Amino acid sequence: MNSIRNASLVLTLLVMLSGCMTMKVVANYDTDNIVPSEKTRVIYLWGILQPNDIPAGCESKSICMVQVKTNIGYIMVSAITVGIVVPQKVVWDCCPSQVDEEHLD
Repeated sequence: MNSIRNASLVLTLLVMLSGCMTMKVVANYDTDNIVPSEKTRVIYLWGILQPNDIPAGCESKSICMVQVKTNIGYIMVSAITVGIVVPQKVVWDCCPSQVDEEHLD
């Protein structure tokens, strides 16, 4: 009984660890987005059923940085379902809006 409780405690701690693996693509390190936007999407049936596109919602219409994150919980879900269910977290930062400079002639 005690070993089951210890195993479940270890499993819970492993699931709670986030940001286990991160893939980052950076176009521009200069961003004023203090709070990054993020969404979790699930890919089903080995990618046959793709999730809907994520609207970025950037005023500048450009993205400076994108991260795709996974953690031990997502990996375990993927392993248990043999890839039928693959959750992923996508995090992005919008680039600052371009301000046109006025030229004094």
